[in-house]
Amino acid sequence: MRKYAREIAFCLVYEYFFKGERNDLSLDLFEASILTDDDKAFISKLYNGAIDNLDEYKEKVTKYSKGYKLDRIFKVDLAIIVSAMHEMLYMDTPPAVCVNEAVEIAKKFSTKKSLSYVNGLLAQFIKQEIETKT
Repeated sequence: MRKYAREIAFCLVYEYFFKGERNDLSLDLFEASILTDDDKAFISKLYNGAIDNLDEYKEKVTKYSKGYKLDRIFKVDLAIIVSAMHEMLYMDTPPAVCVNEAVEIAKKFSTKKSLSYVNGLLAQFIKQEIETKT
């Protein structure tokens, strides 16, 4: 159910972009009955961490988003990327898994063009931010 938990966290981040405030009640709108306690903890950690570090992630998206200003990036894609960045940096998920899952979420919730954008931006992020630290 980690895949579903990741999708929920992405949806909550996406919602945050519009409301500008956390809405923990939104979690109840999803099929919470199929989520384990570990899944719920994962969602909370990913969602809250992505929002807590949002300014940092927006700076990184701007840095690696060649030719696009932040306000031109689809909010869906931004939520996917921000969630993936946080998971890579703070949740011990291998970067390749994060990118693969981000692309899968983009397939489900965004446009075909977004797949290569999300993949490419996260690849640059990994190359510059993750691989240089190891």
